[in-house]
Amino acid sequence: MNEFYEAVSNLFEELRCDFGEREYTVQPEEWKEAEKNLKQIQKKLPLHLEKIPEREQNFWNKYLDQLEHFHYEEEQRAYYQGMMDVVEFLINIGAIKKSTNVKRMIEKYAR
Repeated sequence: MNEFYEAVSNLFEELRCDFGEREYTVQPEEWKEAEKNLKQIQKKLPLHLEKIPEREQNFWNKYLDQLEHFHYEEEQRAYYQGMMDVVEFLINIGAIKKSTNVKRMIEKYAR
């Protein structure tokens, strides 16, 4: 990621963290179904892991931790990209003007 987008992502992260728990307005049925299915499998996972050798358990636990981390980072990227798309759209239709105040806020995060 280049410096500008890294600075913007730091700014977005700070803004996002200020909200604490939030209510999501976008909750497609497909997402709800996938979440339900995942929770069902997650309940069964410990029993299945107990049945395999410890070395295999360690491998699968590391894999699942890494998979979870990757998905978190993927969600962050999609969030930041969505924010950038909205900002670019609003600038292009003239709804907001480029601002030196925003540039200064972004420079605060660029190091």
